[in-house]
Amino acid sequence: MEKKSFFGSLNRNDRYMIGNLFFLYLIQGVYVILIGSILPMIKEEYRLSYQIGGYLISAHSTGNIVAGLFAGLIPLVIGIKNSLMILNLLPYIGFIIALLTGNPFLLIFAFLLTGLGRGSVSNYNNQAVSTLSGGNSSPLNALHGFFAIGAVTAPLIALACTRNNSSGWRLTVYIIIGLGIISVITSSFMKMDSVTYSRSESQQNAFGFLKEGPYWYSIGIMFLYQCIEASVMGWMVTYYEESGILASGASQLLTSLLWVTILIGRFGCSAIGGRTSSVKIIRALTAGILIFLCLVLMAGRLPMMLLGTIGLGLSLSGMYGTTVSNAGDVFGRYPLAMGIFVTLSGFGSIITPSIIGTIAEHTGIRVSMRVLLVPAVVLLIMAVFNKGAEGNKKKETAMG
Repeated sequence: MEKKSFFGSLNRNDRYMIGNLFFLYLIQGVYVILIGSILPMIKEEYRLSYQIGGYLISAHSTGNIVAGLFAGLIPLVIGIKNSLMILNLLPYIGFIIALLTGNPFLLIFAFLLTGLGRGSVSNYNNQAVSTLSGGNSSPLNALHGFFAIGAVTAPLIALACTRNNSSGWRLTVYIIIGLGIISVITSSFMKMDSVTYSRSESQQNAFGFLKEGPYWYSIGIMFLYQCIEASVMGWMVTYYEESGILASGASQLLTSLLWVTILIGRFGCSAIGGRTSSVKIIRALTAGILIFLCLVLMAGRLPMMLLGTIGLGLSLSGMYGTTVSNAGDVFGRYPLAMGIFVTLSGFGSIITPSIIGTIAEHTGIRVSMRVLLVPAVVLLIMAVFNKGAEGNKKKETAMG
């Protein structure tokens, strides 16, 4: 009997829900990458320092991980759909604040809100897809592929809106807010009965996932990956422009190319996810991250920068979905597991962008970005020793 596809195995309500969650992730891809794309223009208009710019990126990342502390608990009180509907509004409130003021403290608060909304919606998206797919990495990588579609579009939107005037970054924010309004409307029609946050596990065993080795390995790998990913997405346009190799418009196009390769890679990982173990995919991707990150950071000419960007995009592409899969079905068995996973691993996305911004005040962005080589090396080492949920099951079988 032919095995049904992931979407083919879902009922009508679940298909609409998953399709809408993919759409929400696409919008996330637009606004998360636009933050990095318009950051140089916000810095210029509001006369912000590198250090404040780093704080803005880190504030977004802080909100992202703080959301992990409560996103898994709120649905127990008001339900997952109500939680998603309310928390999905936060990024757009943050963008409205950014339009109205250049006060550094209010801007930091605004970027914190964008991260809170992002982290909450991301938590529910990953929880829903992981639960309905049984932890299969293919649907998870497809989900993150839609983030990449939005991310590919974001620099093109920024380029179109700012080609005549850098103050056009405001138009990009209006577009983001418009997409947010559409997402609120489409989300209101969802039925999320299949992803009920319940206490199916006993109360005493609610934190049983903390005893599972693959879960902690996945957190470590994700922490290091987010050190790199958040810094690349937050600072890369600034890095491209101030490298002296690319002009502003070309920097946006190269950022879009980065996300085209990430998009290709994510759907590629989705295609092979059911046939290749997450352990092998993670090892290949982490090796690529180190190699191509070196090329980007050491590039003195456009061809090397281009090759490094393409390779880095492909290498970053499947890390999130595959690392979630690396932990097995733990997220389906324990409702609180995803929140703590996002929280602990997300500290990497807070620490590194701020460090880079602080160092850049003294050395420039080109030198400070080389800090990323440290987590890249450690990431590869962790990937080599990682055995994942599959290896853990084999070990338990042998002992049994």
